Amino acid sequence: MTREMIITELNNRGYNADSQNSIKNGVVLEGIRILTNSNIAPIIYTEGIIENAEEQHKTLDDVVSAIIAVYESSKAVNFDVKMFFDRDYILNNIYIGMQKDSTEDIEKKACDLEGIESYLYIRGDSDKDGYYSAKVSKAILDNANISECEAWEKAEENTNAETTITSMAKVMCAMMHMAHITFAIDVMCAMMHMEYSEEMEDIAPFYVITNKSKMRGASAILNKNALAEFGQKHNTDKIVVLPSSIHEMLLVPYTEEIDIDTFSEMVEEVNNAEVDPTERLTDRAYIITL
Repeated sequence: MTREMIITELNNRGYNADSQNSIKNGVVLEGIRILTNSNIAPIIYTEGIIENAEEQHKTLDDVVSAIIAVYESSKAVNFDVKMFFDRDYILNNIYIGMQKDSTEDIEKKACDLEGIESYLYIRGDSDKDGYYSAKVSKAILDNANISECEAWEKAEENTNAETTITSMAKVMCAMMHMAHITFAIDVMCAMMHMEYSEEMEDIAPFYVITNKSKMRGASAILNKNALAEFGQKHNTDKIVVLPSSIHEMLLVPYTEEIDIDTFSEMVEEVNNAEVDPTERLTDRAYIITL
C-alpha cells in the first residue's frame, strides 16, 4: 500500500486529495492534503497509517475509510483563519518554541545551545478537545502590522510567564504516565515505584524545566530569571542542561565531579531508544554559566 494508492481511492470517492510533505523539527513527513473551499486544508500523515495497516492486515478500503473519518471530524473544528490577521490575538497567543537547526523560512533565531534554534509560534484552543499551533512567518507578522522585535519581546514575555521547574523525583511520582517524558522516565527508572521525598532529590538531582502545558516547553530554558533563581537555590553559577525533547529539558546543578561526556552519551542513547525523531533536539549535553 502506498500514499499514491490512498490518494487515488480518496479521489475516486469524491474527495480532492493530493500529496503534501511537511517538515517537523527537521524531519520530512509525507502526508495527504484534502482540499476544500477553505483556506485551511488538513494534512494527514501517512507513514504511520500505512505501517499500522500492514501490521494489522488492513485493506486499502479500511485505511481510506479511517482517513475520511479523521477528515470529517477535523471539519467540525471551528478555526477562523482571520485570527492570523488580528494583531491583538497574535500578541496574546505568541510563544517561543525550540527545535533542531533548520532551513525553514520562519521567524527564528540561533540560541546559545549549539545545534538548536528558537522560533515563534501561535498557540490557541480549539472549540473541541486540545489546541492548535502554527509557526510564525514574516508574512504573518507583516499582515498583522507587528514588527519582529515586538513579536519576540511579547513571545518571550508569554513564554516566561509559563515556566516551571520541578524536581525529577516529584515529576516521576506525579506524572510518570505522560507520553512525552519518556526521556525523564528512563533517567529515573530506578525510582518509578517510590513515593516522593526530599531525599530523592539528593540521590538524583535532576530537574525538569518546561511550561505549564508541558507542550513545546523546552524554550523555558531561555528564561534567564528562572535559571538565576535555580542557581541561587542550588548555590551554583553553572548548570548542566540535557535537551531531552522539544517539550522539556533537564537541569542538573554543576559540580566538579560531573563528566559532561557521560551526560551526552545518556542523551544520545535515550534519543535513539525512546524519543520520536520529530521531537528530538541534539545528542549532547551542555554546560551553561549563569
